[in-house]
Amino acid sequence: MNFDVIILILQTLGPFTVLVTVYFLVTELKEQNKVARANARQNIADSHQKLALAGMKKVIVDAKIKLRNNEELTKEEDANYLTYFSLMLRARENQHYQHKIGMLDEDEWSSMLISFKTLFKEPKHIEIWKFIKVTFSDDFVKLVDEQIKQSEIYGTNTKQD
Repeated sequence: MNFDVIILILQTLGPFTVLVTVYFLVTELKEQNKVARANARQNIADSHQKLALAGMKKVIVDAKIKLRNNEELTKEEDANYLTYFSLMLRARENQHYQHKIGMLDEDEWSSMLISFKTLFKEPKHIEIWKFIKVTFSDDFVKLVDEQIKQSEIYGTNTKQD
């Protein structure tokens, strides 16, 4: 076999090897995207679990009971509850960000949005939100304010006059 034939064969096979390489790269990127989305979802679940456990601490449980009974919180309870609720909102802001960058699909995001409707049934939560919302991103503030507004319009907010 002479050198010209070898070059001709390599030139003929070249485009096919490029196509095969591109195919494998695309396949690998799809798999990496699935893994990244699964990791994002797991991190959200882990964060939710940590917040749920924090919400079981006695000082937070006492504050929740008082809020449900329309009782005044002590300064300590109020400070602890402010921190706890702020952390909940930071976790939700992260969920919002994950959705914006495509790491959460619409079904997952829709179920997370439902939690806002229940979260802002408590007047104390709206009070805290008004106090801390300046510390959140503008698009997240718009989202939360819209959810609160919808809750009020559709009567799911138990805010007392």
